[in-house]
Amino acid sequence: MKPTAFTLHYPYFKKAGELRRVFDSNFADPLKVHSQRFVWDFWHVPNEYSLLRTPANHYFPIRLYERFHRQLVSWGRENLGCHDISPPWLSLYIDGCFQNPHVDIPHGPLAFVYSLTNWEKRKFSGGETFLQSPRVRIPARFNQLLVFDPSVKHGVQKIKGSRDPREGRLVMNGWFVQPRPFWEGALTIRQVEEFFSEGLNPIVAQGLNLGSGFLSMRLEISKTGQVRQIQVLCNTLKKGRSKDLEYLLKSLTQIRFRPKTTSAKLTVPLICQNE
Repeated sequence: MKPTAFTLHYPYFKKAGELRRVFDSNFADPLKVHSQRFVWDFWHVPNEYSLLRTPANHYFPIRLYERFHRQLVSWGRENLGCHDISPPWLSLYIDGCFQNPHVDIPHGPLAFVYSLTNWEKRKFSGGETFLQSPRVRIPARFNQLLVFDPSVKHGVQKIKGSRDPREGRLVMNGWFVQPRPFWEGALTIRQVEEFFSEGLNPIVAQGLNLGSGFLSMRLEISKTGQVRQIQVLCNTLKKGRSKDLEYLLKSLTQIRFRPKTTSAKLTVPLICQNE
């Protein structure tokens, strides 16, 4: 089971154009003075970071932002097993801005970058998100959601070009947080607790070396209580034994739930810290 360093989703949000128009309108007239021009923090740490940023939830109209927030939270629960997201930053990169290689620990098991950059019409060079393992550069295409393992060294290529905010790299970024189990169908809290205490925990306690990282799985459970299938949603495990992961997945298929009138799905996120 190979680990996943990053994943892309494009196009992601139907109202991306509205988000972008809010930003463009605030900078349409460089001589016009209003409150949204004064919310930006120039975050500069020598040899580490240099960019402009502001809290995204305060910058956009509340209904528009909340629609984006709900979609991203729901997506994280469904696909990752993470209950919430950190309050995202709206980050702006113009000429000279960058992020040098760094890791984000312990902000959350997975990071996200949602792009509002007019990438195809850009007037700058640089601006790609880069990961050092594997070595890859990822363009910030408009309306693209990038999700990646923040324990991998990453950064943003230095921007060279325009200082007009409307011609820069504009993204929302943050972390998926609070991993916890989710389920649908005929399961009770007690059954889920029994799954962990009598099923999963004894398997892991056998001395398995899964490595360090984040693993989320979805179990499909039949009406008879049999685990019919296990889908690995996300795997960022490093320095573990692949045979131990295979053993874990095989052992989970042997667990039996109480029979119910309908089938069920159980999403199980795990944060592993074995060395």
